Amino acid sequence: MKKLFFLLFALPLFAACTETGNEPEPQPQPEPEKKAQLILTSDEVMNFKAEGGQGLIDYTLVNAKEGVEFASECEADWISDFVFGEDITFVVAENEGEAREAQIVITYAEASMEVTVKQAQKSEEPRPTAPAIVISSENPMEFDMNGGIGTINYTIENPIAGVSLAAKASADWIANTTVQSEKVVFQVLANKVEEAREGKITLTYGMLEPVEVIVKQAAYAAPAPVFTFDPATLEVGVEGGAQSVAYTIKNAIEGAEVTATCEAAWVSNLAVANGTMTFDVAANEESLRQAIIVLTYGDYTFEYAVKQLPANYNPGLNYLAFTVVESWADLKEGGNVWNVTFVEHDDLLGDMQTVISFYMEEANVHSLVSGSYSSAEGTILLNSASRNGYSTYRANASLATDISEASFVVAVDTDTQTISFDGSFQAGNDVVALRYSGAVRGMDLSGNTSNEVNCTDWKWFNKNWQDETECLFTGRSSDGALEIMFHIQHSGGTKVIPAGTYNVAPYQQLGDVLADSSTVTYNSVKGSLNSGSITVTHLRGQYLFEFDITDEYGRRFTGSYAGQLGNGGVNP
Repeated sequence: MKKLFFLLFALPLFAACTETGNEPEPQPQPEPEKKAQLILTSDEVMNFKAEGGQGLIDYTLVNAKEGVEFASECEADWISDFVFGEDITFVVAENEGEAREAQIVITYAEASMEVTVKQAQKSEEPRPTAPAIVISSENPMEFDMNGGIGTINYTIENPIAGVSLAAKASADWIANTTVQSEKVVFQVLANKVEEAREGKITLTYGMLEPVEVIVKQAAYAAPAPVFTFDPATLEVGVEGGAQSVAYTIKNAIEGAEVTATCEAAWVSNLAVANGTMTFDVAANEESLRQAIIVLTYGDYTFEYAVKQLPANYNPGLNYLAFTVVESWADLKEGGNVWNVTFVEHDDLLGDMQTVISFYMEEANVHSLVSGSYSSAEGTILLNSASRNGYSTYRANASLATDISEASFVVAVDTDTQTISFDGSFQAGNDVVALRYSGAVRGMDLSGNTSNEVNCTDWKWFNKNWQDETECLFTGRSSDGALEIMFHIQHSGGTKVIPAGTYNVAPYQQLGDVLADSSTVTYNSVKGSLNSGSITVTHLRGQYLFEFDITDEYGRRFTGSYAGQLGNGGVNP
């Protein structure tokens, strides 16, 4: 009080000594700088389970300052990975001990806010299985030069509450990446550069190791040339003679020349010049026949079909020929019968499927064998009361017609892994010439004669469905040649497949069995299981599958797989 009194007493004396005429003029004062304010808008106390996880702090910043950044202070090493943005995130590690607590101090210039983090003690209950990102789509994903829409199918095993999947593309030509429920959708833009390119989409989920999906796109290529013929196909009379066919080329290749060849001996003196193809056709003393003229133009080839009427030409019949655009085969009757489907394109009817059924005395589960086949000799099977779905003309049309007569010469070339068919058939009033050379989906044309396959290298093993008594899952080999579908029935009362050995037995038989509804597909030939077994062993969170099985065609398959069941499968 004394100091205050003396100060007040002295003020008038000082004022009295001041000359009023010499007082300085008042100066404008600068606006005081507004202080930054940091306002916490989320909870002051955050509680975490022992498993830990990601935390999020919401805030409001008032009077932001240029060049100033956020900072965090926390003495606890179990709180880490601070990320500052529109909100502030951090990660709480799993707690292996007693309950714990720590403070987080967030600062910005002179402003600050504090959050208390509490974490529960380690539970005595078994630790839950760690989360995992499971990709069920192809990886890498490939696109042509035109690009398109891509979809990555995924599931999150053992998800963490509050954590969501994120996806980021590494290249700007992978655009519009969007995360949806169990899928990531993206767009691949058209490639206008004459070089192939590769990028990736990185999937992240909390603190898990990121998963990368590779995206490949082919290089830009100039439009392929297109040949147009006049007439589109050629029918030649029995007498044969000189022929002329005009052609035009769209998307011509600078400097490229057209050449033509034909394997048929009855087509000769083949020449190409100035948009015209000329050749001679010999007189026909045989049945309806068809030849394919192959035109080569740069790196491209084009086919032109020539049909010649038979020596026994009947004006009451329709003589046709078609160009095969696709072919596949199905194995029948224990490997003795191959049903070969030939696809033709008809402008009115669309893609028509004709089936020719070839019979071999000795079974071959890999492919047809070279030789002559005919309905007259019983090596081409016709439809009957006991054989429905065999040799049929345009089988997928409403006017499907049974084939009444057919003959073909078949030749297998193991060097090029192709097979050729040359012959004709009659269906109703139609007599059709068919000639094809190339691959046939479903046939192994490599010359392989072995009926034993071993596989330990797998692209994936995925669950199809799984409950307390049954599990159906599929595995595909890395080379794509082998696909196995196992159907296990068990009495375990759990979605986990019980450990043990399961023998092949009829579907729905009581007990622990590998149902005979299981299948194996090798080189596109699918067969049901006849015998064998699969042994299931539990590893740490994984299965070990060891199998030795035989299918209905006598093919034996052995191998093993160690890992988890993907696509949301329940693992040990």
